Amino acid sequence: MRAAPEDDPPTGAGEAADGQVRAAVGEDGLLARLKLDPRAMRLGSHELAGHIVAAVRAAQQDRLARVGEPATPAEDGPDTEEFIRRVNDMEAQAASDFARLTSSLEEMLRRLDDPPSGKMHRDDR
Repeated sequence: MRAAPEDDPPTGAGEAADGQVRAAVGEDGLLARLKLDPRAMRLGSHELAGHIVAAVRAAQQDRLARVGEPATPAEDGPDTEEFIRRVNDMEAQAASDFARLTSSLEEMLRRLDDPPSGKMHRDDR
């Protein structure tokens, strides 16, 4: 991974489950990409969910580490309310993304368990 030049906006990347789950956050700190290795689909839904959360948090921490301390501190100090609002926005976005992913995974599992008539059940193979 290359170091970001000083003028590049700070982004972050993280992974979990030995690289099977990879996440990236944008300069706003919100989830930009989530990649799941096909092997990750073999994990149970709760285990996969934990790995997704871990990868997203690692990406967010990576972004925060890239932001670093400002060269000169602000006279009034950091805007704590703005920071809390942005963290809450990131959490809400991550929760929404996770709910959408979980719903998609559950739908795929339902389809595998209930194939159209005439097709074999995945346990019958």
